[in-house]
Amino acid sequence: MDSETEQVPALENKLVRFTVSVEDNTWCLTDLRAGVDWGNTERPGSWVEIRTDVAPDAERQELSLSEATEKNGALHCRFVDASGDDGKLSLVFYLIGDALQVYAMPDTALGYAYLDLFRSGLDASSAEDGEIMIPARMGLLLPAAGRQDLNLSLDTYQYAGVHSAMSGLFKAGAALLVDWVDPYTTLGVIRKVGEPHSTISMAVYLRKTARSFQIHCLGKGDLSTVAEAYRARVTELGYRMTWEEKLKLRPQAARLFGTCNVKLWHALARRIDEDLNETEVKVRWTFDEAASIAEHLKHDLGLEDVLFHLGGWTRYGYDCRHPDIRPANPECGGDEGLVDCVQRVQALDYLFCLHDNYQDMYRDAPSWDEAWLQKEADGTPTRGGLWLGGRAFYTCAREALKLVKRPDNLPWVRDTFHPDVYFIDTTYAVGPQECFDPRHPLTMQEDIQWKIELSDYTADLMGIFGSEDGREWAVPHADVFEGLASVAGEYMRRIDVEEVDGVPVPFFDMIFHDCVALYGKYRYEPETIAEQVISHIGMGRTLYYHALGDHLYWKGSEGQLEMPAAEGPMDPALYTRAHNGWAEGMCLWDRYMKNTQEILGPLNKLTSQAVIDRYDFLDEARKVRKTTFNNGVSAVVNGSDKEFTVTSTSGTQAVLPPYGFLIEAGTFTAFIVTALGNKTCDGPTLFTITSLDGQPVETAKRFRIFHGFGDSQLVWQDTKYDVVRELTVG
Repeated sequence: MDSETEQVPALENKLVRFTVSVEDNTWCLTDLRAGVDWGNTERPGSWVEIRTDVAPDAERQELSLSEATEKNGALHCRFVDASGDDGKLSLVFYLIGDALQVYAMPDTALGYAYLDLFRSGLDASSAEDGEIMIPARMGLLLPAAGRQDLNLSLDTYQYAGVHSAMSGLFKAGAALLVDWVDPYTTLGVIRKVGEPHSTISMAVYLRKTARSFQIHCLGKGDLSTVAEAYRARVTELGYRMTWEEKLKLRPQAARLFGTCNVKLWHALARRIDEDLNETEVKVRWTFDEAASIAEHLKHDLGLEDVLFHLGGWTRYGYDCRHPDIRPANPECGGDEGLVDCVQRVQALDYLFCLHDNYQDMYRDAPSWDEAWLQKEADGTPTRGGLWLGGRAFYTCAREALKLVKRPDNLPWVRDTFHPDVYFIDTTYAVGPQECFDPRHPLTMQEDIQWKIELSDYTADLMGIFGSEDGREWAVPHADVFEGLASVAGEYMRRIDVEEVDGVPVPFFDMIFHDCVALYGKYRYEPETIAEQVISHIGMGRTLYYHALGDHLYWKGSEGQLEMPAAEGPMDPALYTRAHNGWAEGMCLWDRYMKNTQEILGPLNKLTSQAVIDRYDFLDEARKVRKTTFNNGVSAVVNGSDKEFTVTSTSGTQAVLPPYGFLIEAGTFTAFIVTALGNKTCDGPTLFTITSLDGQPVETAKRFRIFHGFGDSQLVWQDTKYDVVRELTVG
């Protein structure tokens, strides 16, 4: 039958139209606002496939559309296999506002591991400026115009998967949002490089209980459009619990605003091998030294807002013999020493945080019992990583809550040490799990619910709770996420951003910036990290300082001198510099912490309860970015290898060097520039200006000027100031 004479079943409202063709085995979703079609009518291909094996390279069996009927406002579609036999699958489609809802209804006789939907049709070409946004960690744009093919399978909420249950797709100026709720859903991303154009496509893979998802046509739009739509969606789901709501329950969490994350990971590092042999015991910091570090940060660096985080305090050291933590290890000072440490840190008005773990259990733990453990389908315990304490095994999330509540665990910690914040490692990072032990079986959904129970119990007991990485479902149940913003100084883990031609974006923060304190994790070298600093400026997030040297790190001679000047235009060590500035002569970590916290602390404090309204690229290479918050605060960062000139809200031109920035925040401004107005600086120069009378910095009568490095002369409010370290005016 000629396609022109075929009676094409259709659904239509004022925003979208959806049609299918049995004759051509095609589908078409038209965004009526954008005038853009999505579907496989132009680029035909298989759009419904099944896999009988979970392996990523498992053979796919194509199903073709055999019947489509409209009934009661829904389009019911039936499929056949390659032989023409009944495919034992129905898809049902509804239009709800701007969304096409998709329901998969397999017959009970169908056996498959995955149902793969829309492997053709949810695509865009390089000629259409096509790209996909994947919410891996903070977010990553993947353009169609990449240099190599891609085939990614990103599981929902898993460590190397997507951290929100959604994705965005863009072509020809139109924006599409796909979202789902079931953790058994996997996002597929396929890029095919070719001539004359390359394409990138999205697919949705369903297994087990995953049966539905939505495709929203958002009209003409960009990343900010998708963020606005998804904020509304997660609000409906109850994930977007803002600080305004949280502070009614835990007002003390407001102390997180503006705090940097200083973490001593391994106070006691005891190394156990796979065979339970102790191979090394190393005290990196005693509890007395930990307190002395905090006092150094306060008194010598003048850092006001610090989340001071201590790991390796438990009886056997970091990641050793969990879940048996009592008493605090004697090598570092025992219970008495830790009590003194906590009190000294809290006397500085710092938040004190202790690090613990109930995901992992170790075979040499006094309370080791396989009854606590998560089991595979064959009954064997689920193996975790090989860490300092040897081979870990996963506890079942249902059982982990029982361990947390034991008198010798969290109740003892609270009553003995009284920390301000409690951090339970890996709870969110490891991703939803299954347990097949008949005594405590869990689906992924149930695993999430038990982790929510653990989070809520800890928050109620300790006052402020945090865990590793973070997921959207955990936002209402935690105050601190550690790991999403950056991993060991990189944007991603297990995805090479440059290799995939990705463009990092702060999408997670565009949804949840006003809901949770969010940091990076792991060690890095400050002299390599300028790109991550400007990324944090662009998010309004403070940094994580996780690799301070052993013992009293600043007392050695290492790191006292500045790195040599950069040979090219890019200076990755820019934020460690202090020549002619406040921290000149201090060690590398102190210079870096002072500079970055003077910038990021006030910025985060001013934006913690604000929403990122817009995130825009200001150059063709998308290296210069501007973030605009809904309270008027803005930040422009220059990640390019050239100077970039911006005009401030007051009309002053600022020339930003590579890794330079300009923050305008009403009562606070900060910048690294090579020129400001009529003043040309002697190289990149860092200043911050803070109003002390509540007026905008442009008109304030009392204000503080901080000078980090570079030219010490600043012209402000038509007055010239010479500031070597800092100056209070008025």
